[in-house]
Amino acid sequence: MTHIDSPAVVYSRESEILDYFGKCEACGYPARASATTEMLAGGGVQTSVVAACSLPCGWTGRVPLTTMTGRVRR
Repeated sequence: MTHIDSPAVVYSRESEILDYFGKCEACGYPARASATTEMLAGGGVQTSVVAACSLPCGWTGRVPLTTMTGRVRR
């Protein structure tokens, strides 16, 4: 459900985070993650990171970015 006052998403891009080293919050097994970046109609940008368990326990959720390497400028 979208809130009436929230700006519309104009563009969305999802990319896998290859150096993510977080753990599953349900079972503690290593998790994989992807970042979704959205450009909003008002000119803003928002990014969220979602992780999922690498085992079939079914856990998925928003998490802080946890990497073993620093950011690389492109």
